[in-house]
Amino acid sequence: MSALTWVLIAAGLATVAACGVRVHRVGGPSREVAIALPVAAVLALPGLLSDDAPAAAWGLWGASTIAAALTWAVADTLHDFPAPAAGKAGRTP
Repeated sequence: MSALTWVLIAAGLATVAACGVRVHRVGGPSREVAIALPVAAVLALPGLLSDDAPAAAWGLWGASTIAAALTWAVADTLHDFPAPAAGKAGRTP
């Protein structure tokens, strides 16, 4: 069961990283990110609770949960900013 826990933690971290890239490209939250981030945050929790997991596993799970929350916070913040105008010059007369 310990190997499964480590695989789930790695999958959670990869999901958070993929969501971060998606948020950066879209410039705000999307439906896929809204579904994937909470799942990534609790993905390895059953394995951690049922197994006598080492402290490193708990630490990585905590880091992935915090990263998921921060990714969502950035997405929500980017959603509040107006989109840059396309084709406008950088200088105003």
